Amino acid sequence: MRAMWSGEIAFGLVTIPAKLYSATKDLTPSFHQLHTECGSRISMVRRCPKCNRDVEWGEIGKGYEVAKGEYALFSKEELAKMEGEESPGGIDIVEFIDPKDVDNVFFSKSYWVGPGGKSARGFSLLREALESTKRAALCKVRIRTRTQLAMLRPRGKLFGLDMLRFADEVVPGDEIVLPDTKAASDRELQLALNLVDQLSGEFDVTKHPDEYRAAVEAAAAEKVERDEVARAEETEEKAVPGAGGVGGKVIDLADLLARSLRVAPANAPTKGLKKTEPAEEVAAEEVEKKPKKKAAGKR
Repeated sequence: MRAMWSGEIAFGLVTIPAKLYSATKDLTPSFHQLHTECGSRISMVRRCPKCNRDVEWGEIGKGYEVAKGEYALFSKEELAKMEGEESPGGIDIVEFIDPKDVDNVFFSKSYWVGPGGKSARGFSLLREALESTKRAALCKVRIRTRTQLAMLRPRGKLFGLDMLRFADEVVPGDEIVLPDTKAASDRELQLALNLVDQLSGEFDVTKHPDEYRAAVEAAAAEKVERDEVARAEETEEKAVPGAGGVGGKVIDLADLLARSLRVAPANAPTKGLKKTEPAEEVAAEEVEKKPKKKAAGKR
């Protein structure tokens, strides 16, 4: 499987090379809009209704609605300045939490995180530490120019990275007005409990396939057999996969972890931990401190 990006997990003063992989894929049947007369794909035209003409990409900006029908217009340069420079990606651990404290409503999309570089020592150390403490890492994840909140937790020999919604993106349930209802009778409750017990079983998602997708694929196959297929020549653009990588460095993990503990406030979690010395710089300093060997045969 091709990695989405290669980056690092920042763990105290330790930086662990890692790679991000998509853990899910959307298989919902999608349909294209076609001209029923000739079978050609319909193109979406960028048109200004006020000027009554087509608009080129160079004339298009992005507007943030501040009031009904009023927009704050931003240029590409202004947006780029707020977003920051594009980076290969990084996972910065903010604090360690109990994953049971995170409500499922906060989860949005999931990824796999595997080791990067030539060594997986640091990757395995972090995974084993989280497994033994039954903790998860709350992280800030930077993908390209966007920083998002996520939870990193051991999943077998890998990490599962679950992207989280921010607090103000979740609608509180108490905003929903419920009608007045009377309590269920003992008989009704017992019948409900019997039904729950009768339908209980172990979770196996493979027992519940996507029936809609299967129906669409079967119907499409029948149309192919009957030659009920619209054919139109098109030129498709081929996506160019991005490349990137982070090289591994030989560092003393125990020393960096010890330094991380010295940087953290006494008797406090790692929240707010500041990296005073990036791991790469620490490793470089250790190399510079060693006496240089003279080349053989030279005086």
